Amino acid sequence: MDKKEFLKAIAEILMTNENNLKEETELNSFPDFDSIGYLEITMLLEKELKIEVNPSEIRSLKTIKDLLKLGKFA
Repeated sequence: MDKKEFLKAIAEILMTNENNLKEETELNSFPDFDSIGYLEITMLLEKELKIEVNPSEIRSLKTIKDLLKLGKFA
């Protein structure tokens, strides 16, 4: 999975267009960044990127850039 595929998957989870995912975009600006969104992002990181993540790490993320760093794309 490359960065573009990762952002596309994140956009699907957040139910938005991937063009809305700028690095400075705040994750809490998406209504679908809720408990189910946390779980789906955790599963994406673990299943597709083989990165073990504690759910509290996901909740501490503030921006798309933070998420990219966690996925090792930034």
